[in-house]
Amino acid sequence: LESPKITNISQDLCNGVTLIRLIEALQGRKYYGKIYEDEPTEIQMLLNVQMALDALREDGIKTVNIGSHDVVEGNTKLILGLVWCLIQRYQIAAHSKIPPKKLVMAWLQSVLPEMKITNFRTNWNDGRALSALLEYCQPGLCREWKGMDPHQGLANCERALKLASEYLNIPPIISAAHLNSPYLDELSCITYLSYFIMRGACGYQATLRRVQAVRSLQ
Repeated sequence: LESPKITNISQDLCNGVTLIRLIEALQGRKYYGKIYEDEPTEIQMLLNVQMALDALREDGIKTVNIGSHDVVEGNTKLILGLVWCLIQRYQIAAHSKIPPKKLVMAWLQSVLPEMKITNFRTNWNDGRALSALLEYCQPGLCREWKGMDPHQGLANCERALKLASEYLNIPPIISAAHLNSPYLDELSCITYLSYFIMRGACGYQATLRRVQAVRSLQ
């Protein structure tokens, strides 16, 4: 099953249809219950979302902090928390016994040694770390990252997010203003960055190429 494309996390999931399709793709099975797809009313949206949440609970995922109203109303922070749960359960935890947060950090530190990454907040505010990550994933995409002005953080973030979306298929689930903020929410940052490390994603493929290159020299 093909995973649906998500560009605005607070809007694209609110009617419940995309959320159901996403869960179907992650679980590898199709649901045959009643799904309201054509211009659903608010009540029908709530029913769609509840169906999705029930499917997650049946699969052992705890969703105690979010309800169908939160998704329909576009509560970004709670929706990000839900997406992070999906990433942990179906993308990262399925392939590693390391806690997801530590796994993402360890990967970033290994592929971006010059940036000295230690956190998911201030290290990302000026856009240089994300730009460096883009260059790692696709050499030549952002080769000027070392010369970027850290005082132009917002512009750097805007450009990096746009490049990641257009060339690497990383959904811009976080805004440039949020990424540039000293009050950047750690969960939002981790959730966004985890898209790079998913199986088959640009960061995953780049690391695989590096490993294969090293092996070929041995």
